[in-house]
Amino acid sequence: MSPPRRIAFLAFPGLTALDLVGAYDALRRLAPLGIDPAVRVRIVGTAPEVADESGLVLRPESVFEDLAHFDLLYVPGGLGTRRLMHDPHLLAYLRSWGRTRPLASVCTGALLLGQAGYLADRRATTHHRAWELLRPLCRELVTDRRIVDEGQVVTAAGVAAALDLGLYLVEKFWGPAAREAIAAQMEYRAYSPL
Repeated sequence: MSPPRRIAFLAFPGLTALDLVGAYDALRRLAPLGIDPAVRVRIVGTAPEVADESGLVLRPESVFEDLAHFDLLYVPGGLGTRRLMHDPHLLAYLRSWGRTRPLASVCTGALLLGQAGYLADRRATTHHRAWELLRPLCRELVTDRRIVDEGQVVTAAGVAAALDLGLYLVEKFWGPAAREAIAAQMEYRAYSPL
């Protein structure tokens, strides 16, 4: 699988900021550190402004941008996922991604991937307080790992796992030396995909 060079991060009302920023920070460093200068990251929102769970306002670079232009889609979690699980427009948007390009989620972002049908035949994980919501949406709920890699779809546990997921994706696509370089730049010594 070739490395994704155009990475979309979904932003929506009620997301958890660390879910988004943890992985974003790791992946956005690929270009400035010279690991892969072709990598571009973009925050794609469901609205021109979205507020996270605490009221922090984010201004995505685009709104419901055509996903055909991206190689990797990253879906964060947050309390807003409970409402979005039943939003036909958002689910159709997620389904437009198709099944040939990689997807990643952290925390309750897995609920959105599950509701969109991406986890029906896969193992997955999420925040421990959402395990029972995810259980009927995936083939097998994994409760003893921070990151579950099912090939095209990678899910991660709650909130702080976003840092590990970002570094995991760096290693998955660019190798362990890239992950080590980015973790060192971030001064993050606690990496654990387990």
